[in-house]
Amino acid sequence: MKREFSRLDRVASTVQRILAAPVGELARNHGVGLATITDVELSPDLRRATVFLSVYADQLMKEDFLKYIDQRSSKLQTQLARSLTTKRTPVLSFRSDEGPERSDRINRLLRSSIGKPENGASY
Repeated sequence: MKREFSRLDRVASTVQRILAAPVGELARNHGVGLATITDVELSPDLRRATVFLSVYADQLMKEDFLKYIDQRSSKLQTQLARSLTTKRTPVLSFRSDEGPERSDRINRLLRSSIGKPENGASY
């Protein structure tokens, strides 16, 4: 069965696709190795978009990059307006997405616990 996507989902996906390359370029120019857009949340009226970024760097560099990209949000919004075919272009705000880092940490903990059975149990 074909799954129907709402207009918000389609626009959010388009925003993510349009901003992916410019955000990656800003990350490289700023000295951050990798910044990935993990999600875009749009307000129902399409006036605001929250872009969630996964930045693979230490905490200080991550915070610095988020400030850097916030300062350039108007330029990114201009790029978005050129490609987006909606009546309004959403105002962009950027947030850190801690999900991938948390998932990596859990995976490392699980891998390190394998081979260390508790109470003498063997696997």
